[in-house]
Amino acid sequence: MALRGDDGRGCRLCRVRDAAVGHGRRRVKVRDLPMAGRPVVLVWAKRVWRCPEPDCATKTWTETTEAIRARGELSERARTEMCRRVGEEGDSVAEVARAFGVGWHTAMAAVRDHGTPLVDDPQRLDGIGALGLDETKFLAATPTHRTEYVTGFVDLDRARLVDVVPGRSAKAVQDWLGGRPQEWLTGIDVVALDPFRGYANGLLAHLGHATVVVDHFHAVRLANKAIDDVRRRTQNDTLGHRGRKGDPLYGIRRLLLVGDERLGDRGRERMLAGLAAGDPDGEVGAAVLAKELLRETYAAADLAVARRRLTLFYQWCAEAEVPELTRLATTISDWQDEVLAYHTTGLSNGPTEAVNLLIERSAASATGSATSTTIASGYCSAAASNGTLSEPHESEAANHA
Repeated sequence: MALRGDDGRGCRLCRVRDAAVGHGRRRVKVRDLPMAGRPVVLVWAKRVWRCPEPDCATKTWTETTEAIRARGELSERARTEMCRRVGEEGDSVAEVARAFGVGWHTAMAAVRDHGTPLVDDPQRLDGIGALGLDETKFLAATPTHRTEYVTGFVDLDRARLVDVVPGRSAKAVQDWLGGRPQEWLTGIDVVALDPFRGYANGLLAHLGHATVVVDHFHAVRLANKAIDDVRRRTQNDTLGHRGRKGDPLYGIRRLLLVGDERLGDRGRERMLAGLAAGDPDGEVGAAVLAKELLRETYAAADLAVARRRLTLFYQWCAEAEVPELTRLATTISDWQDEVLAYHTTGLSNGPTEAVNLLIERSAASATGSATSTTIASGYCSAAASNGTLSEPHESEAANHA
């Protein structure tokens, strides 16, 4: 590869044209784009120039090029590609660093340097009408700090990460929205979130006009958690210990979380056999039916049908007299308007969940002295370029409890 630098004929200090004199060459090794899956190293024989003017303090200098920054280990196109791969393809910083044959901090610097201008570009926020937000665990607890969470903001129409901020509170949401122009806030019509009252409260000051939606992913996850809670309690009540290999309910724990239409004949037979052997009072089975009734609410053809199915869900939870289902019904009732808004907007928070998986992946590669804020902003910078994130299938939601 030929690297075209400056011709060196003019001294940078005294500006005397055609005064530079060749002073040899200096070989520099630079990492470039991988080829055939293998790291590539360029050897650049940089020309060294000397100013012959006796009064000039410059003495010598080397040629430069926009393709490689001064004292850089990577070409600029390689650094740009590293940023793109982290943001658009969802590769971790560690994976990209290995692909280019450099250290983690070198790769992270490329992501941060090329991504930060993308985040600072005000046009990046143009055209957003539907916003999704959710929290995700960023750093696990250690002896020196608590578990750290971040809140992600996602453009749901284009399935694109907008920003990541530390924390998961009403203040975190309110502060971020407070930094956006009023004209932009007015353009947000719908917001999708999980049933967390802190987020809902954080929206009131700036997005009180927007329709709030709790989509099927989060509702099904709540129902699956209720199933797990009932199963564990029943396990302890009947056998006196936590689930073990060979226990009826423990053996079908994953089948209980799968949607009925995806079970298949063999899976349904296994689940019914496990319930018959380990669920004497039918409480686990009641929880499974409650989940299916809630799923049918979201699958309804229109809002009127959804209201009727939600009423059946409430009745079933009340008649089952299972404490976990009573709590589930209370939660859904508190968020009933937001649940039914799914049918008026058709909006899903699935892209936000997909972003969460990538944020967790990015956090898993964090090492050294990097802080969560630095890594989150670097990831956000890359993903904000033009990365498209797919929505997880409902089966993922059903097994995400």
